[in-house]
Amino acid sequence: MSDAHERARRLLRTERTCTLATATADGVPEAATVRFVTDGELNVQITTESPYRKYDNMTENPRVAVVVDGDDNLQLEGVAREVFGDDAAAIRSNYVDKYGHSAYLDNDESVFFEIETDWARLLVDGRFPPTHEMVLGEGETDPHGSRSN
Repeated sequence: MSDAHERARRLLRTERTCTLATATADGVPEAATVRFVTDGELNVQITTESPYRKYDNMTENPRVAVVVDGDDNLQLEGVAREVFGDDAAAIRSNYVDKYGHSAYLDNDESVFFEIETDWARLLVDGRFPPTHEMVLGEGETDPHGSRSN
C-alpha cells in the first residue's frame, strides 16, 4: 500500500466532516457538509433524511464527489447506493462509535448510503503549484490539467 493510500485512509478515519457534492438527474448541483464514517478503506458511508435534496439526488443520480479536508486534502468520486438491513445497522453502529448516539440516527426518515469510491486523489503538497498523488483510479494528478478516465 502506498504512503498516499495510507494517508487517505487515516484522513477518513480521523476527520469528522466532509463535503458531499451531488446533482439532480438533470445536473443541478448541491454541496453539503455531512458527518461520515468509513469502511476502513476508501469507501464513505453517510446518513441523511429522505426529505433532503441530497437523498433525491443520490437516488436519481448516484455519481457523487466527496472532499475531506484536514491535515491533508482528499478528493473522492464514486457511486452512492442506499443500504438497508444489516448494512444500515453496521453504519449506524459506526456512527455511534465515532460521534456518540444521536436521535437523528433513529428518526423514521433517516436513511444510509455507502459511496463506493472509484477515484481518489490526495493533495500531498499545498505549495503552488500543488502536488497531488493518485490513490485510486486513473487520471490527471495536475488539478489544472484535464482529467481523463
